[in-house]
Amino acid sequence: MPMLRLVRATRRFGHRSVFTDLDFEAAAGERVLLAGPNGSGKTTLLRCLSGTLALSAGQATVAGHPVGSPGARRATGVCLAPEQGLYEQLTAHQNITLVARLRLPGRAVRAAVGAIEEELGIARYASMPAARCSAGMRARISIARSLVATPALLLLDEPGRSLDEEGRRLLWQAIDRRTELTCVVASHHADDGNRCQQRLTLTAAG
Repeated sequence: MPMLRLVRATRRFGHRSVFTDLDFEAAAGERVLLAGPNGSGKTTLLRCLSGTLALSAGQATVAGHPVGSPGARRATGVCLAPEQGLYEQLTAHQNITLVARLRLPGRAVRAAVGAIEEELGIARYASMPAARCSAGMRARISIARSLVATPALLLLDEPGRSLDEEGRRLLWQAIDRRTELTCVVASHHADDGNRCQQRLTLTAAG
């Protein structure tokens, strides 16, 4: 069974089609580059895969579960706006812990949060409120939240937009350690493409 499967996946806004009849499969452990020019629907597709936006037609499944279902949501780590979406008054540690508590057994939370903070180089500023963190720090925190519960599928939207070279290195090291993790990354960065085994290219609506 593929980890990610699209069957004639279509999304429209009114009479405008963003993408139409997409058929695609990715196995466990595969890295997929979601490519295409600005405006081609990459972020829209990632939102559909995360379950925050419904397909207009067709089907998409994660580990056999329809996207948006509880099973698919549990299996999916999402980082679609790396420098946004944090609770500003909470610390980096608290932001990560909040997600970990929602997705992990209580006894596993502390160790999982500590491990991901070390892995992504967050430990040294974990006590800093998110509002005081730089865009690069915020991106690392957002990525940590998406990885803390060990998802089967990771969705990333332009992670290099805010990450510096060290942050990008730590991100890909974290992905590579998780050999069963399927990753779909929308990116214009050549290095991201070189790390992927598959490419799904969208074209701008005409």
